[in-house]
Amino acid sequence: MRGDRSSLRYHPCSVGTHRCAGIAMQRTIIRTVLSTLLLSAPLLAQAVAPVQQDAAGNRLEALLLQGEQGADDPERYCTADGQWCVRALPATGEDQPAALEVAERAGDEAEPRMRHVPIEVVDDGDLRVWPFIVRLAPGAGQAVSDPQQATLQNVLVGGLLEARAMYSGGGASASTLQLARIRHLDDGVQVDADVLSVAWSANKMIRACFSERDFDQRAGACHDEYSFDAELALATEGQDMPVLRYRTEASDYPAGVSPQRDSLAKGKLKKKDLRTEQDAECSYTRTFRFTSGAYQPDQPLPECSGYTEP
Repeated sequence: MRGDRSSLRYHPCSVGTHRCAGIAMQRTIIRTVLSTLLLSAPLLAQAVAPVQQDAAGNRLEALLLQGEQGADDPERYCTADGQWCVRALPATGEDQPAALEVAERAGDEAEPRMRHVPIEVVDDGDLRVWPFIVRLAPGAGQAVSDPQQATLQNVLVGGLLEARAMYSGGGASASTLQLARIRHLDDGVQVDADVLSVAWSANKMIRACFSERDFDQRAGACHDEYSFDAELALATEGQDMPVLRYRTEASDYPAGVSPQRDSLAKGKLKKKDLRTEQDAECSYTRTFRFTSGAYQPDQPLPECSGYTEP
């Protein structure tokens, strides 16, 4: 990747006027896409997704956004039955880190029971709610003998940790999914803040043209675009703790560029290269099983930090 080379930035309109209209339009599109990329969080589907259930009785279901929230009132996501609600609380100082606030309505109790999951967020980063919840089957993870505690649900909830970066003429955003487990034991409630941490979504736009030669060599595509998206689902063969299936897809534009090398070093682009191409190595599927207090993949994850780190 390139550092700040703004002093060398190429402006085709300074050489001639025949490209100005096209360049102006391209810059307008780039500014619009970049503004959305850097100032907006990844879009989360709000439609009610079908409930997924495995052989053990673990259930993955969508959380629904509850009404309009003010600037000082974090968005609240709840299950359809209102038994569980989750909010992402920003850090308010060194003694109050960012956290997921999880509200559980137990039985006929008038007030919900509040739990807090501390989440470490990078400087200038954000924490959002992963809009899904996994309701664990009775006894999943550890059986309890206390009859009152045994009737209460244990769950997996998640937070999306978002980070952003600026480049010369471009920028990037990336998010990581961190799952936490809340479970009822004989002696109270235990919060396991990090049972799974995986890359979730990322987008990069890197400027590539700094001269007329660059513009010609790039066939007018004066920026590289890299994207990474993931999804998490329940595997049907779940036993005890749910088995999770993690699937990713990474892509590049134009075809043949790579976040691991300077795209200007390759040969001249042709019109056939002006297309989106999937990265086979960083588009993969893994199965995660709960072992020794955390989820472990069935195979090592490939090195994809070029996509997943801003």
